[in-house]
Amino acid sequence: MLRSLLLAALALGAPAVAQTSAPADDLPTPAPTEREIWATFTDEAPRIDGHLDELLWRRVEPVRLFTQVWPDTGAPATEETEAYVAYDHDNLYVAFRMLDSEPHLIRAKNLERGGRNDRDDHAYIGLDTYRDGRNAYLFEMNALGTQDDATITDEGLTIDSFSWDAVFRSETVIDETGWTMEVAIPFRQLRFPEGDDLAFGLMLSRTINRKNERVLWPEIGLDRGSSFAALATVSQYGVLRGLKGIRRGRNLEIKPYGITGAQQTRPDLGLPDTEAEVTADAGVDIKYGISSNLTMDLTVNTDFAQVEADNVQINLSRFGLFFPEKREFFLERSGLFEHGNARSTQTFFSRRIGLTEDILAGARVTGQVGPFSGGVLNIETGPGMGDLFGTQSTNNTVARLRTDVLPRATVGGIVTNLQTSDRFNRAAGVDGQVRFGANSLVDAWATQVWDSDPDLNSAAGHALVQLATDEVGANVAFTSVGSTYAPALGFVRRQDMRRVAGGAFYRPLVSIPGLPIVRRLAIQTEGAYITGQDGEVQTTELGAEVRADLYRRDVVGLSVNRQFERLEVPFAIREDEIVAPGDYAFVQAGLQGETDSSRPLFASGGVATGGFFGGTRTDLGVNAGWRQSQHLVLEGGLNHSVIDLGNGSFSATVASLSALTAFSRTLFGRTLVQYDNFSQELQANVRLDWIHTPGSDLFVVFNTAYGLEDDADPFDPRRTLSFRDRVAIVKLTYLVLI
Repeated sequence: MLRSLLLAALALGAPAVAQTSAPADDLPTPAPTEREIWATFTDEAPRIDGHLDELLWRRVEPVRLFTQVWPDTGAPATEETEAYVAYDHDNLYVAFRMLDSEPHLIRAKNLERGGRNDRDDHAYIGLDTYRDGRNAYLFEMNALGTQDDATITDEGLTIDSFSWDAVFRSETVIDETGWTMEVAIPFRQLRFPEGDDLAFGLMLSRTINRKNERVLWPEIGLDRGSSFAALATVSQYGVLRGLKGIRRGRNLEIKPYGITGAQQTRPDLGLPDTEAEVTADAGVDIKYGISSNLTMDLTVNTDFAQVEADNVQINLSRFGLFFPEKREFFLERSGLFEHGNARSTQTFFSRRIGLTEDILAGARVTGQVGPFSGGVLNIETGPGMGDLFGTQSTNNTVARLRTDVLPRATVGGIVTNLQTSDRFNRAAGVDGQVRFGANSLVDAWATQVWDSDPDLNSAAGHALVQLATDEVGANVAFTSVGSTYAPALGFVRRQDMRRVAGGAFYRPLVSIPGLPIVRRLAIQTEGAYITGQDGEVQTTELGAEVRADLYRRDVVGLSVNRQFERLEVPFAIREDEIVAPGDYAFVQAGLQGETDSSRPLFASGGVATGGFFGGTRTDLGVNAGWRQSQHLVLEGGLNHSVIDLGNGSFSATVASLSALTAFSRTLFGRTLVQYDNFSQELQANVRLDWIHTPGSDLFVVFNTAYGLEDDADPFDPRRTLSFRDRVAIVKLTYLVLI
């Protein structure tokens, strides 16, 4: 399968090369309007140093029409912003001059690429290269020039969207008038239609962090509910015109890696430490632009040793936990493969691939041709490269296709297949979505699974209707999951259910006498009625929440939830705490709060208490951090639950401490230390990243775990920690652009 995919992709031919004609760089460019900008051509590339002293920027008519999306939607920006757009045959250039009446208050501390730029003054550039009003590239830079980037899929933007790593240049200067920035985005990093005269959708954004103010060009309102979601409202982007003679390049990126490491394990605390096992390996990732619309990614002998550790979770429910994907190969363009209900009933969940076996080789083709977009993913996993395509290897295949049928409507389908020498599991699904009004939609999907064991053949489906504006809305949904529904490449939290759910919200912008700090109130309620496929009631849920959003990104909220659970079989919270079958009804109330995390000191926390399966439960969660400087950020967290099921109380505790140490924009490290009292294990993950050239890294990773002796009291100062496992890894990558 993998070899066939590679041959088919290569047969599509080499990328087309656009003509290199361009307007003379001394011709005047039309002035910007509220929704349109004309890019200025230059045959002399500007120096990307943050100083806007080149003649080019004096020739470009800047955009000044920035308006607030938050906190005062539609109002003029409180600080003047100018943006300049130019290009040559190879790069798009964007420069910002961001004036500030109090430049000494500009927040600029993050040096970690892909880190928390949202805690600083920062800017975004959004590019809808196909002008489909749905999908876009997003480039983010803070006031130190620290970069991040994302891909927007179907006007959706999540934390996972920021896994894309583009190679582009950005530099900034903070001075007595504010800060300036220059950005160069290579056209080879983008995909766009054929043609010599192009127009892109464009969005420009600036955030003045201390004021919690986000301004945009063009004007985009709060229709999607938040100023962050407004960045992804691609259908409302302006237009960038005048792009001619773009050179697409050969679009070939080769990224080999070499890795070496040592592991020492003590599987039984009664045995002496084992000898350290030293290993070395190598592999390669290749990205090839098959055409202007299609990209192929290849990976051979893939290794994800540099991926950050998972956050420890303790499961106090009877359903499985969700651990998000963190591997770059799967996260890039992951939005194209989404199908089903996120974190609940996903037809495809990439984390299923390669967790128990090595990833031996893989290929992915993604792209957009006219109204069609999607991709094909094929991964071979197994015990080692010696068994590639052998009897012990496993083939994992996913194909996804979506097409626009109306300006704001899509339909699509997905197919997944897990195949071994003696087993298969296949799933096929369809989905569709229609958006209308400000934030209203109809969304539906259905998936059927076929397994080599016919008893596992089953289906699931979902339908949602939502009517909403930025201020008021309501929704109703129905979900059905078969009793044996289990796509092998998917994630299913709960089988055997029919769920009817609904909710409503009211979140007006307010001005409360005596409370000028409150900007918006949010009042919402939701409920669910869940039965098995036999119609017998399993769960009912009803909850309400009141939340106040303050001007400076502080939040406080109060919630109340009532839950009914009917247990047909017992389940274990831990080995000696069993919840017996029966009917349980209980109510919990909680209070939550969060301060602005861009301040030097910040915190969040919550407390909830009430009933729990015939007993009581109290939860306390606290997280706090200190941004000491550009070079050090410390954060700590504690989640502590006290549960009493009638046989005496017990606790579930997870504690963590993280430290981000950044020496520059190219050298930074992160340390995460975690402890939980269920496993009684202390874990530490230390990860150092040196970006020695753009797109190329040297990773040094050290993981270690220690455990308490059996029945030891974790609060006894005489307790002893015993070594369980330690791993040290060095990984070097180098990006070659051809």
